[in-house]
Amino acid sequence: MKICNISLVLLCGIGIVGAIDNNGIELIRDRQFSNGIGIQSPTHGTRNVIGKISTENSKNKPIWNLAQWNSKMPFTNYVVKDINNFCISNVAKWICVKKYDDGSVSVSLGVDSRYEYKTLRKKSSEPWDHLLIQQQIVGSPSIPEISKAMLSMDFRLLETQTFKPEGFSPSMHTAHFQIVFTINNVNKKSPGYGDFLWFVIPIYDVRYELPPEYIARDFAETRGKLIFSPGAAAYGIKPLKVGEWQTLNCDIRPSIERAVKTAWERGYLQDSKDLSDYKICHLNLGWEVPGLNRVCIEFRNLSLKVYKN
Repeated sequence: MKICNISLVLLCGIGIVGAIDNNGIELIRDRQFSNGIGIQSPTHGTRNVIGKISTENSKNKPIWNLAQWNSKMPFTNYVVKDINNFCISNVAKWICVKKYDDGSVSVSLGVDSRYEYKTLRKKSSEPWDHLLIQQQIVGSPSIPEISKAMLSMDFRLLETQTFKPEGFSPSMHTAHFQIVFTINNVNKKSPGYGDFLWFVIPIYDVRYELPPEYIARDFAETRGKLIFSPGAAAYGIKPLKVGEWQTLNCDIRPSIERAVKTAWERGYLQDSKDLSDYKICHLNLGWEVPGLNRVCIEFRNLSLKVYKN
């Protein structure tokens, strides 16, 4: 079932986000990345900030953090001349920020996992490389209070290569880019306070023209939580072609409610079946690369605007 629309423009064009009135609440903070970016430890399971990308003498506390879990070549601390125009890289990954003439600020995230793994991962239990940016969502109404939740973003694929030495398995060796929100029980009086699910908008997966539906138990970082992804086509996403912009402009409110109700039906979030206990609480987007791949995606104009009933 298609639940939103998307437009496709050529490399020389600009994706135009659909007009949104001023009555909504913008949940994405620091959309221009003007406060810099905190850099988190590569140790998976920790969120310790070990440095930041900032201008000299900047005292701003970053809203965004860069997660680089399981990286053997982690970023640490960087001073840049222009917080809206820089590129930080090593052989295994890179992050570039660029300001366009229309005032929008883009972020490019790239990974070359050959320098992280050397050889293919042999077991699915072995850790894999991440390169994500993330932030806490502050001020979201509860799900029943929201009439619309308009998610929009321009994005384009810049590079994609898959390396397939002996032992390659598509089920275990891939690279995928996605937008992920957590939907959390925030009612402190509820016995299910703190429980959550992963709500996923899959943008790209090297294995498929379009990432398919995936609704299943998480066996990685948060064992036992539900991952809910209705697939890229459900959000109107088209197959990505190198250099071509797409613009996502989508009401995700119906899918969020469906995700919570699916969790209840499958035995998750059992300590509260009151939809008003749940809010959008966290965002991350970027790469997970369990395979040997060189990939890069650029995005800009990321927005999540919610409208109250």
